[in-house]
Amino acid sequence: MRTLRVKLIIPEPEPQGPREAFEKVSEVHADQAIFQINQTEYVGPDGWGFKITYRSNETFVQSTALAEIERAMAAVASNAFERRM
Repeated sequence: MRTLRVKLIIPEPEPQGPREAFEKVSEVHADQAIFQINQTEYVGPDGWGFKITYRSNETFVQSTALAEIERAMAAVASNAFERRM
């Protein structure tokens, strides 16, 4: 089974909002995906976002809107993902 992966990439110092959105999405979908935070100084303040991968599908979304993050997760893993928001 291939697992849906959601990685939040944030710069140091981190902007307001992305981590909170990550925590909410990871709580709702804890049984459907692997969640990871990658905080690095090599990402600019406007380069943060959610990298979502499933098999050979991949997308990147820069949003703190939970519905938009979930929509991207569903688009990548359309037949293996249950929308809950």
